[in-house]
Amino acid sequence: MADPAQFGHDRLAHLLSDRLLSVPRFQRGYSWEPPNVAEFLDDLRTARSESQPYFMGTVVLADDAADPSRQIIVDGQQRLTTTAILVAAVRDRLRQLNKLEPASVIDKNFLQTFDLEEEDNVTRLKLNAEDVRVYEEILAAQAPVDDKHPIVACYKMCIDHLAEVAPSEAHYRDLVNVVTHLDKSVQVLLAVASGLPEAYVIFETLNDRGADLTTADLLKNYLFSQSRTYLDHVEQQWSAVSRAFDKPEDLVKFIRHEHSSREGKVTTRKLYKVLQSSIGRGQKRVRDYVGRLEDSLQPFTAIREPDSEFWGRTDVDVRDSLLAFRRFGFESSMPLLLAVLNSWEITPAAKMVNKIAGWSVRAWFAGRLGGGTAEEVFSDAAVAVSSGRSKTQDHVFESLIKLIPTDQEFRQAVISSGSVSTGRAKYLLAQMERQHLAQLGVSVEAQPDWSGKSVSVEHVLAKSSGVTEFSSSADYERFQAGKDSLKNYTLLERTLNRKLADKPFEEKARMYQQSKFLLTRELGQNSTWTLADSDARATELAKLAIAAWPYR
Repeated sequence: MADPAQFGHDRLAHLLSDRLLSVPRFQRGYSWEPPNVAEFLDDLRTARSESQPYFMGTVVLADDAADPSRQIIVDGQQRLTTTAILVAAVRDRLRQLNKLEPASVIDKNFLQTFDLEEEDNVTRLKLNAEDVRVYEEILAAQAPVDDKHPIVACYKMCIDHLAEVAPSEAHYRDLVNVVTHLDKSVQVLLAVASGLPEAYVIFETLNDRGADLTTADLLKNYLFSQSRTYLDHVEQQWSAVSRAFDKPEDLVKFIRHEHSSREGKVTTRKLYKVLQSSIGRGQKRVRDYVGRLEDSLQPFTAIREPDSEFWGRTDVDVRDSLLAFRRFGFESSMPLLLAVLNSWEITPAAKMVNKIAGWSVRAWFAGRLGGGTAEEVFSDAAVAVSSGRSKTQDHVFESLIKLIPTDQEFRQAVISSGSVSTGRAKYLLAQMERQHLAQLGVSVEAQPDWSGKSVSVEHVLAKSSGVTEFSSSADYERFQAGKDSLKNYTLLERTLNRKLADKPFEEKARMYQQSKFLLTRELGQNSTWTLADSDARATELAKLAIAAWPYR
């Protein structure tokens, strides 16, 4: 039987001097930002000035079976790393003040020690792969290669802080007091477990309310605490998933969408508790869950990446649809997209992706994607797909019918639509252009890539038009309300759009006639352009929209 966990008190810097510690490779890197460091330094300064002890929370360590000489940091990485950086800054400030002996003692006691077996200095705190280089450069008093790394930012703040603490050699004892205070008076509750699974049970129990932790942190530690004999396997899969995301909140978003795709809508706030209940206890259940999560990573990533190799398995072109999801932020449909891509063969799934994009555009025009209703509807539709109840586009349509406006509703929504960002307008006008060409039996091959930088969105009536250019103040107000709407936009190559923005329509029309976009060339056939013409154009665009994003 493994030895039971040990609980007690210790001091923050004493942990560095008393033990060899390491950050596990799967742990996220150093992430404290300047406000976190500033608060840490200010709190320590206040505690020193009042000669008071300072409590810094809980530290959870675990024995490392792979390296018995070290203990793994399960909780407390940010605080211990910041403490080590501050101690290194104290050492360097002492060197600046020519106090080499106390600097050497601090380096030996808290930062580096000589290992007889390795016959070399080893760091007392060993960081993970993304932090180790810059940290060891600081320990070696070398200029860090990556001067934008969070550890470098922390070190610079510590150096600036210590220059205030000890502005001259006469104040060097104040620097020593910074380390003495960390070593004697900055207290922590310490739990040392015999292994990682036990350590994560302790960690989760101590952090049950989730304070200062992301859902991803809590879930990771729950999974590790339950994985037992599968710990290495679960750790590898979790690392593969988490490395795909730069920010913890993006990882949480993926976890939430994956869960919603199988079991229905869940909010971020309730996600961890729901996942605990859904996964349950036991190493096999944890192993299966992490496997599902890893399986969903590729389709989730592919949804956000039109050039992914994932789409090379089908001839169905989903590029425009994927760009629409990105430009419009259609997050509520993500669970359904995941369910389809995980449950159906790739070609019908890709066709379904295009359908979901079209239905989402309709719902967006009609204002039906706001609030939690849309996500609930999409999630319920996703569950039907994942469970095998929905097997066709018609089945999915029936699940989404309350979100999808009819042709008449969609027509009116397009005609009356307000301001649209130029990025979204490019997508909308490009799809209407393609529909227009298709209806005329014209090939779209010669059409420029609408998503590229070579294509811009041009205001038909110049955005800078003044009140004197309209027959009445009422017309001017109508223009102001609709100047950034779809009816006042057209696609135009950037080579034709130079210095055109503020020109009157008569001059713009000559350039429009040179465009490769048919809708734009047709605009150029007009000698004048009025608000009535814009309204008529809105009606024509609505007809194209109904065909471009069909109801069924």
